[in-house]
Amino acid sequence: MREFYPQVKPRVWGGTKLREWFPKAPDDQLIGEAWLLSDHPSGRTIDVEGRPITGENDPNRWFPVLIKVLHANADLSVQVHPDDQLAAEKGDRGKTEGWLILEAKEGAKICYGHHFATREEMKQAIENGKITSGLRYLEVHPDEFYPVPPGTVHALGAGLIVLEVQQASDLTYRLYDYDRLENGKPRQLHVDDGVLASSFPQQVESAECGVPDALTEWLMEPVTGAVLYDRQPYFEFAGMIVEGQWENQLRQGFSLVIIALEGDVRPLGSLDTQMPFRTWLYGDAEKIELTGHGKVALVAVPTQTHIK
Repeated sequence: MREFYPQVKPRVWGGTKLREWFPKAPDDQLIGEAWLLSDHPSGRTIDVEGRPITGENDPNRWFPVLIKVLHANADLSVQVHPDDQLAAEKGDRGKTEGWLILEAKEGAKICYGHHFATREEMKQAIENGKITSGLRYLEVHPDEFYPVPPGTVHALGAGLIVLEVQQASDLTYRLYDYDRLENGKPRQLHVDDGVLASSFPQQVESAECGVPDALTEWLMEPVTGAVLYDRQPYFEFAGMIVEGQWENQLRQGFSLVIIALEGDVRPLGSLDTQMPFRTWLYGDAEKIELTGHGKVALVAVPTQTHIK
């Protein structure tokens, strides 16, 4: 088991909340993201001994999942992610991701899908400054989960804090950014790449709060009361409440990331600290012993999706 330190990322749409949670964050910048676990060259997290997960520069070899906490103090840009095939042309991975809503101000919304019939119709709407008329917006609430497969046009709205689990990719195509300035200049849009990456017709799923699952695909002992949020080829994402002590063992062929979401849950024998979103990585067939009271997120990663 290895514990990892977060890496914070300034963003024009960020705020001060993550700065309060992570004291090492710069105090003169808006912080939008805390990368809790990442092996991507754009921002590698290190463990308590100063080591990255793998440190590999070949996208076929670095750890294939990236986990973030995002604070949307303002609306994020409307964007879309490519699939594996399109991303490979850029030397990166595609991006399948999902959002677990942790906090939501009353009335907070996400952009989740579009109503355009064709790529040409979408492109014309972007060029005419009317893309928002063809977007789908939903009001969201804490504990809801939204899968965001490649090709889904999406954006977090202001007033949201989410846990994001995604393929380890930093490839994002912006379609619209509210004419916002960064360092005095408009942020770059990626209209041609973004329209090409978008799916037509856009089909998005309804919000879910997790479905009961014993998680026996990757844990030796069934888990009572766990909920499964998402099952993808690249990762499985679940949540669980810990009350006191909890033991299990990871099956051969899986890595497991555990993130403390609420309470004081931690591995047995580890220091009890006040840092939020503590993150641990377990390897093949490793024994897991947790203590404390609270909620954790579990992200299982099949080892066949990456090379050790």
